[in-house]
Amino acid sequence: MKRLALLSHRFGNIGHNFMALGAEVVAREAFGDDVEITHFEQHHPFQIYPEGHWLRWIDKVRHGRLSWVRYHLGRENAYRKLWEKTRPLEFDLAVACGGPNLVSGAAASPEIRILLHHFNGAFRHHGVPLLDAAIGSGFPLERIPERLSPEDENFYRAATSLVSAITVRESEAVRLYATIGVQAPLIPCIAIASGRWFERIRNEPDAVAERAVDGGIVIVNFQAKGSNTDWNQRVDPAAWMELVRCVIADLRADGRRVELVCHSAYEHRLAKQLAPDLPAHFPKTEEEYGKVMARAAVGFVSRIHAGIALAGVGVPSLVVGNDTRIGTTAEMGLPSYFTKHLSREIALAEIRKLLSSADSERDRLRALREDALTRYVEQFTRCARA
Repeated sequence: MKRLALLSHRFGNIGHNFMALGAEVVAREAFGDDVEITHFEQHHPFQIYPEGHWLRWIDKVRHGRLSWVRYHLGRENAYRKLWEKTRPLEFDLAVACGGPNLVSGAAASPEIRILLHHFNGAFRHHGVPLLDAAIGSGFPLERIPERLSPEDENFYRAATSLVSAITVRESEAVRLYATIGVQAPLIPCIAIASGRWFERIRNEPDAVAERAVDGGIVIVNFQAKGSNTDWNQRVDPAAWMELVRCVIADLRADGRRVELVCHSAYEHRLAKQLAPDLPAHFPKTEEEYGKVMARAAVGFVSRIHAGIALAGVGVPSLVVGNDTRIGTTAEMGLPSYFTKHLSREIALAEIRKLLSSADSERDRLRALREDALTRYVEQFTRCARA
């Protein structure tokens, strides 16, 4: 029986859970259903220390506070000594799947230093091979750098030296890693493998019967500026809401049912402003999310992991965003737009196109999922200790 440590972020918006869920699917495909999976929360990196150790207390302090302490704990001369105090990390493989870790200013961020050096390196210290999977970049679309700063380049070189292998999920990450001499295979985000798990819900008789009536609903995931932030790119939130509201009206005029899915309480409030007469779902568990997805024909989303989870069950989406994370869905062949570049006419045309090609897209996306799953299984088995 293999023992796997899974390093992920599962306590933010529910979309983060889909990466961990996809990694669990890959692990069971690679090592069998009896694989023993232990979860580590990346926002609580000091759980690698024993209960009662003083560093565990820092996990309870909000990010951004105690910066001077965190800065010290992210320094090499500190964490290499502290690794001796960590609890036994007796695993055959560790897999990290935390999202867009390739960002500007990483070298100066105590939290990122702790995550990619102190936390990840502890597994290496104990002889546990670590695969850093599905790394993405996070840069505003109007200011994508040619290369990282010298400080960040040195930081990421050090980070990659502490892991056994990495994979990336979009082309900007491939390009930027290449500038520091790191060749990383490009594989669709590991969250697409969650489709294997969600398919069980989608194939339930009630869901199949409802989709048979009119093909299913159009799922809309709405954020105020088409993303968590506009990265100071001057996205007009009022204009964006009006655009989405008009697209929803157009789809309803076409006879399509439209419902909203929300990843946070704030998004749920926005949904009520956007379309107060439409159902607005705020699922708290993967099971609840799966029941919404099970009724979907097409998505129109700004959370990329809403689009990726839908893709995993063969449902295509129009994806919008303001940073290079949307390269993740573009690599999957999904229409992916900078919020500022999307018009009502383009959005409606793209959604209608996806609706008309739903059958072929279903087959294409499921095949993409299975190919990605196979490639991740190869990475897991190659990295794991014999």
